[in-house]
Amino acid sequence: MSNNKLDLIIVNYNSTRQLIKLINSINLIDSIINIIIIIDNNSKDFDEGNFQKSKIKIIKNKQNLGFAKAVNQGIKTSKSDLILLLNPDTYLMDNSIKNTMKIIKSNKKIGIIGGRIKYPNNNIYFTANTEPTFLTGLFEFTNLKKIFPKNKYSKKFWVESKKEIRKPICVSSLCGAYLIFRRKINNKLNLFNENFFMYMEDIEFGIKNNKEGYKVIFDPNSQIVHIGGASSNNRYKTSLNYWYKSRKIFFKNHLGFVKGIILSILFSLEETLLRIYHHIKHEPAN
Repeated sequence: MSNNKLDLIIVNYNSTRQLIKLINSINLIDSIINIIIIIDNNSKDFDEGNFQKSKIKIIKNKQNLGFAKAVNQGIKTSKSDLILLLNPDTYLMDNSIKNTMKIIKSNKKIGIIGGRIKYPNNNIYFTANTEPTFLTGLFEFTNLKKIFPKNKYSKKFWVESKKEIRKPICVSSLCGAYLIFRRKINNKLNLFNENFFMYMEDIEFGIKNNKEGYKVIFDPNSQIVHIGGASSNNRYKTSLNYWYKSRKIFFKNHLGFVKGIILSILFSLEETLLRIYHHIKHEPAN
């Protein structure tokens, strides 16, 4: 197998129309793609007939296993040293991923690399993070962010919000909608934490790679387009119950017992207040 190619993993859930657009855009980097592994999490709209290219391998799950578990299915199926992970509701606008791949290939101590993510209207979707703290959890991962949108803790967390980045830099983690990463680190499969059904698993993944002695790099000269929220039907474009659970798991794991419990209590209080609010407004709460 050529060392100049990578395997593409895509986890699909009810985003098949967007997935078709992504697969068509992959022609821009076809020369570096060894195989495209599509893991479908029991989508209602999935039709294998749309994906009959020779490079495509399809794994169909009988139930929705969540993002992390499905990605791990792809990693275990993959054979290449490097993996490109893309959301199904993204697409390529150029071949800049090729240069990003060269960066990770040139330095064996880089575990993960990713680039800019843009909305279709060309606005930036922040993707690069510093490691979350207790105050990040409070001001970025609750609705306090809506009350204090310019708070310093959120600005510190989102690397791209602080300054214009022109060269590749080290960060703590990157958005899982676009990552290139090593299939193995320290001779072990570089897997996602399956305790996360969806959300926060990408932050955990970056922190894990750093702890294993590998760099996480944000390359501002690479870009994709992210439509966003294609598999979520509510107006928030998220599955709130999974979001609530994941933020508790993450901060309990990474802040220690006392801070983790305090944030968990605050998260639960917020969840209760939001459910009451949605009930009064006669809106669905998830």
